[in-house]
Formats: sequence, C-alpha cells, structure tokens
Amino acid sequence: MSTSRFPSSPLAVGKPTSGAHLMRKVMGRTVLYLFLLAIALVMVLPFIAMISVSLQQGRGAAIYPIQWIPSPPTLANYASILTHSNIARWFLNSLIVAGVGTALSIFTATTAAYAFARMDFPLRSVLFWSFIAMLMIPSQVTLIPEYLLLARLGWINTYQALLLPGVTSAFGIFLIRQYLQGVPRDFEEAARIDGASEFQIYARIVLPMLTPAIATLGTLQFLNYWNDFLYPLIVTTSSQMRTLPVGLATLQTPTGGLPETLAGTSIAILPTVIVFLSLQRYFIRGIALSGLKG
Repeated sequence: MSTSRFPSSPLAVGKPTSGAHLMRKVMGRTVLYLFLLAIALVMVLPFIAMISVSLQQGRGAAIYPIQWIPSPPTLANYASILTHSNIARWFLNSLIVAGVGTALSIFTATTAAYAFARMDFPLRSVLFWSFIAMLMIPSQVTLIPEYLLLARLGWINTYQALLLPGVTSAFGIFLIRQYLQGVPRDFEEAARIDGASEFQIYARIVLPMLTPAIATLGTLQFLNYWNDFLYPLIVTTSSQMRTLPVGLATLQTPTGGLPETLAGTSIAILPTVIVFLSLQRYFIRGIALSGLKG
C-alpha cells in the first residue's frame, strides 16, 4: 500500500486562485466602468438640460429644479428664433468660415509639414522651431496688430478677415510633421525614380497616407473656427457678417426668454457633434500615432 505525497490533480490547486483572480478582475472593471459612466453623465447632463429647456414654453422653463421631460414638448422656440433673428445667416457664415478655413489650414499644414519632414534646405530646423515657438504666444497678444493690418487692407467686416489669419497653424504643421516622420519613404522613392515631381508625390502618395492626421487636424481646426468668439467679435461690425457664437451672444429674442436662446445654442452645436462623430476613429488614431514620434 502506497500513498501519494502530491495532489492527484495540479489543476485542482490552481482553480481557487484562478477564480479569485477572475473575480477581482471583473470587480475592478465594474468599478472602472461605473466611474466612467458617472463622469459621462456629469458631462452630458448640461446638454440634456439645454435641449429639455429649449423644448419648453412659458413658466415651466423657469422652474427649478429643471423639468427634464417637457410636458408637452414644443418646437415653438426653434420656430421663433428662426423667424425673428438672423440665425440662418449666422449659421451660414460660420459654415463658410469653418469649412473653407479648415480646408485651407489642412493644405498649408500638409505642404509645410511635407517640406520640413522630407526636403533638405538651408535653415530648415531654425524655421521649424520658429513655427513651434509661435505656439507659446497667446492669440490675444497679436489681436491688435492683426486688426490694424486688416483695417489698412480694408478687410474689416469681410470673409477674408474671418478666414485668412487662421489658415496657418503652427500646431497643425507640428502634428502633420510628427506623423509623417513615422511614414516609410519607400513609395516616395519609387515614385521619384519613376520621374514623379515633388507635388505629384505629395498629392498622390503622401496625402492618402496622412488620412488619420488630416482628420485629427481637420476636426480641431473646424472646432476652433466654429467656436471662436473674441476674434470674430473684433473684426465684424454688422449683424450680417457675424458668426454663430457672436450672433447668439448678441441675440435679442422677442420675449427675452431663456428657452429661445437655448434653442439657438442647440442648433449651434449640431455641426460640431456631426463632425466629431464622423471623424472620431480617425481622430483618436491620429492623436495616438502623431503624439508619440519624435
């Protein structure tokens, strides 16, 4: 008769430990998800409150605490602000400025970044770091010189004034250059051997490979143009040339009520939400790949 000095099944010993580890992992993830959910609710609640109040009418809109579900909901505030204000013109102005400005910013940033990342020319590093140094200068410092220059050119209260000063982005050049440094040069060298010009290489080979970085820059530039308030306030003098943030700040509703103002604000955030949701996956990928390369 013999007895075994070891457990008959080694797996039996590991099961409790494995089960406890799995339980701890599940609990940790649950706590993390609940924490993230709480943060998400804190961030989303103001937007829900804005939309809820914009759908209310009369005294119910001024009740505290907020009536989260309007009873009954109404679109009268949206109809009123569209009828009694220039919000349609402000929306069009913002769309033109943000759309055209973003396109021009992408063009200037990608061409400059291609030159800094792929071409050799005198003082390349000095010029690049001079652009980066511009990031340390607050935009408010250059506001008065820009205004004086635009006034001398006769561009005050024009689309040129709203568009052109922002089309060159030092951050955009830095972002695209960082991303481009991680892109292999094999296709470019092959195209150069086949006789392609630098612009053909840039347009047909480099640009398609920069899609995540371009989407990231495009999203940031569109949001900057769309949400900018101080600069458009300074360079526009008539209601017809105001952008949406400036127009909403000077809005005079027929009743002076909060619901109409929040209805206009709800309309204003729609394009930014659509742009971000459409480019979200490229935006995250572009930030991840551009920010980690030296």
